[in-house]
Amino acid sequence: MIVQELRQSNDWEEVIAYEHLSDSARAHSLTANTLRANGLIARRPVKFFNQDKTECIIVLHLGANLCGHDGVIHGGLAATILDEMLAYVTIPSLPNFTGFTANLNVDYRKPIKSNQWVTVHGRLEKLEGRKAWGKAWIETVVDEPTLLAEATALYISPRSDGPRTNF
Repeated sequence: MIVQELRQSNDWEEVIAYEHLSDSARAHSLTANTLRANGLIARRPVKFFNQDKTECIIVLHLGANLCGHDGVIHGGLAATILDEMLAYVTIPSLPNFTGFTANLNVDYRKPIKSNQWVTVHGRLEKLEGRKAWGKAWIETVVDEPTLLAEATALYISPRSDGPRTNF
Protein backbone atom coordinates (compact mmCIF):
# COMPACT_ATOMS: atom_id res chain seq x y z
CA MET A 1 0.00 0.00 0.00
CA ILE A 2 1.09 3.58 -0.61
CA VAL A 3 1.36 4.43 3.10
CA GLN A 4 3.90 1.65 3.67
CA GLU A 5 5.90 2.72 0.60
CA LEU A 6 6.00 6.36 1.74
CA ARG A 7 6.96 5.39 5.30
CA GLN A 8 9.88 3.33 3.97
CA SER A 9 11.12 6.04 1.60
CA ASN A 10 13.89 8.45 2.57
CA ASP A 11 12.31 11.05 0.27
CA TRP A 12 9.14 11.48 2.35
CA GLU A 13 8.48 12.48 5.97
CA GLU A 14 5.24 11.57 7.72
CA VAL A 15 3.66 14.40 9.68
CA ILE A 16 0.56 14.45 11.85
CA ALA A 17 -2.29 16.01 9.90
CA TYR A 18 -3.54 19.28 11.42
CA GLU A 19 -0.77 19.32 14.04
CA HIS A 20 0.37 22.69 12.64
CA LEU A 21 -2.93 24.31 13.70
CA SER A 22 -3.37 26.08 17.01
CA ASP A 23 -5.99 24.62 19.35
CA SER A 24 -8.40 27.41 18.39
CA ALA A 25 -7.80 27.01 14.65
CA ARG A 26 -8.23 23.23 14.92
CA ALA A 27 -11.49 23.63 16.87
CA HIS A 28 -12.91 25.88 14.15
CA SER A 29 -11.52 23.99 11.14
CA LEU A 30 -13.92 22.46 8.63
CA THR A 31 -11.74 19.45 7.82
CA ALA A 32 -9.85 19.04 11.10
CA ASN A 33 -12.97 19.21 13.27
CA THR A 34 -16.40 19.81 11.73
CA LEU A 35 -16.16 16.99 9.17
CA ARG A 36 -14.51 14.51 11.56
CA ALA A 37 -17.13 11.90 12.44
CA ASN A 38 -18.42 8.50 11.37
CA GLY A 39 -19.71 8.68 7.82
CA LEU A 40 -17.64 11.81 7.15
CA ILE A 41 -13.84 11.91 7.52
CA ALA A 42 -13.76 9.50 10.46
CA ARG A 43 -10.01 8.89 10.58
CA ARG A 44 -7.24 11.46 10.69
CA PRO A 45 -5.65 11.59 7.22
CA VAL A 46 -2.14 10.20 6.81
CA LYS A 47 0.11 13.00 5.52
CA PHE A 48 3.60 13.03 3.97
CA PHE A 49 5.86 15.89 2.83
CA ASN A 50 8.98 15.76 0.71
CA GLN A 51 12.11 17.24 2.33
CA ASP A 52 11.61 20.85 1.14
CA LYS A 53 7.82 20.80 1.64
CA THR A 54 7.08 21.50 -2.03
CA GLU A 55 5.25 18.19 -2.47
CA CYS A 56 2.70 16.48 -0.27
CA ILE A 57 0.65 13.28 -0.35
CA ILE A 58 -2.34 12.62 1.87
CA VAL A 59 -4.26 9.37 2.19
CA LEU A 60 -7.79 9.79 3.51
CA HIS A 61 -11.11 8.03 3.72
CA LEU A 62 -14.20 9.82 2.41
CA GLY A 63 -17.30 8.57 4.21
CA ALA A 64 -20.80 7.84 2.94
CA ASN A 65 -22.32 11.09 4.30
CA LEU A 66 -20.27 13.57 2.27
CA CYS A 67 -22.36 13.34 -0.88
CA GLY A 68 -23.87 15.83 -3.29
CA HIS A 69 -25.55 12.98 -5.16
CA ASP A 70 -26.17 9.61 -3.54
CA GLY A 71 -22.88 7.72 -3.49
CA VAL A 72 -20.84 10.59 -4.98
CA ILE A 73 -18.75 13.02 -2.91
CA HIS A 74 -19.95 16.63 -3.10
CA GLY A 75 -17.89 18.68 -5.58
CA GLY A 76 -17.52 21.48 -3.05
CA LEU A 77 -15.87 19.07 -0.62
CA ALA A 78 -13.50 17.89 -3.36
CA ALA A 79 -12.61 21.54 -4.04
CA THR A 80 -12.03 22.12 -0.31
CA ILE A 81 -9.71 19.11 -0.07
CA LEU A 82 -7.78 20.26 -3.14
CA ASP A 83 -7.57 23.83 -1.79
CA GLU A 84 -6.14 22.58 1.52
CA MET A 85 -3.58 20.46 -0.31
CA LEU A 86 -2.56 23.46 -2.41
CA ALA A 87 -2.08 25.48 0.78
CA TYR A 88 0.18 22.72 2.16
CA VAL A 89 2.54 22.94 -0.84
CA THR A 90 2.55 26.71 -1.41
CA ILE A 91 2.42 28.40 2.00
CA PRO A 92 5.70 26.92 3.36
CA SER A 93 7.54 28.73 0.52
CA LEU A 94 5.77 32.10 0.93
CA PRO A 95 7.09 35.06 2.95
CA ASN A 96 6.13 34.84 6.63
CA PHE A 97 4.76 31.32 5.97
CA THR A 98 1.30 32.69 5.37
CA GLY A 99 -0.91 33.05 2.32
CA PHE A 100 -4.44 32.97 1.02
CA THR A 101 -6.14 31.47 -2.01
CA ALA A 102 -6.37 34.09 -4.74
CA ASN A 103 -7.55 31.76 -7.49
CA LEU A 104 -8.66 28.12 -7.53
CA ASN A 105 -9.51 26.19 -10.70
CA VAL A 106 -10.95 22.68 -10.32
CA ASP A 107 -11.51 20.12 -13.06
CA TYR A 108 -13.68 17.17 -12.11
CA ARG A 109 -12.60 14.13 -14.17
CA LYS A 110 -14.68 11.27 -12.74
CA PRO A 111 -17.21 10.97 -9.93
CA ILE A 112 -15.54 10.57 -6.54
CA LYS A 113 -17.42 7.71 -4.95
CA SER A 114 -18.15 7.89 -1.25
CA ASN A 115 -16.94 5.40 1.34
CA GLN A 116 -13.51 4.91 -0.23
CA TRP A 117 -9.86 5.68 0.40
CA VAL A 118 -8.23 8.23 -1.91
CA THR A 119 -4.85 9.88 -2.26
CA VAL A 120 -4.48 13.62 -2.63
CA HIS A 121 -1.25 14.82 -4.22
CA GLY A 122 0.10 18.36 -4.38
CA ARG A 123 3.12 20.11 -5.82
CA LEU A 124 4.48 23.66 -5.81
CA GLU A 125 4.77 24.68 -9.47
CA LYS A 126 6.17 28.23 -9.34
CA LEU A 127 7.23 30.82 -6.79
CA GLU A 128 7.54 34.53 -7.52
CA GLY A 129 7.88 36.94 -4.59
CA ARG A 130 4.60 36.91 -2.64
CA LYS A 131 2.92 34.59 -5.18
CA ALA A 132 2.97 30.80 -5.33
CA TRP A 133 1.28 28.54 -7.85
CA GLY A 134 0.45 24.91 -7.16
CA LYS A 135 -1.16 21.84 -8.67
CA ALA A 136 -3.12 19.15 -6.80
CA TRP A 137 -5.11 16.08 -7.71
CA ILE A 138 -7.23 13.33 -6.15
CA GLU A 139 -6.78 9.70 -7.21
CA THR A 140 -8.20 6.32 -6.27
CA VAL A 141 -6.06 4.04 -4.08
CA VAL A 142 -5.58 0.99 -6.29
CA ASP A 143 -2.76 -0.58 -8.31
CA GLU A 144 -3.69 1.57 -11.31
CA PRO A 145 -4.86 4.89 -9.81
CA THR A 146 -7.66 6.77 -11.56
CA LEU A 147 -7.57 10.57 -11.69
CA LEU A 148 -10.80 11.86 -10.12
CA ALA A 149 -10.25 15.63 -9.86
CA GLU A 150 -7.41 18.10 -10.26
CA ALA A 151 -6.84 21.73 -9.45
CA THR A 152 -4.45 24.61 -9.89
CA ALA A 153 -4.26 27.61 -7.63
CA LEU A 154 -2.53 30.88 -6.95
CA TYR A 155 -1.74 31.74 -3.33
CA ILE A 156 -0.64 35.20 -2.27
CA SER A 157 1.15 36.20 0.90
CA PRO A 158 -0.19 39.45 2.39
CA ARG A 159 1.99 42.55 2.37
CA SER A 160 1.69 42.82 6.16
CA ASP A 161 2.26 40.06 8.67
CA GLY A 162 -0.65 37.66 8.91
CA PRO A 163 -1.18 34.44 10.82
CA ARG A 164 1.94 32.26 10.58
CA THR A 165 1.45 28.63 9.55
CA ASN A 166 4.10 26.09 10.55
CA PHE A 167 3.58 22.92 8.53
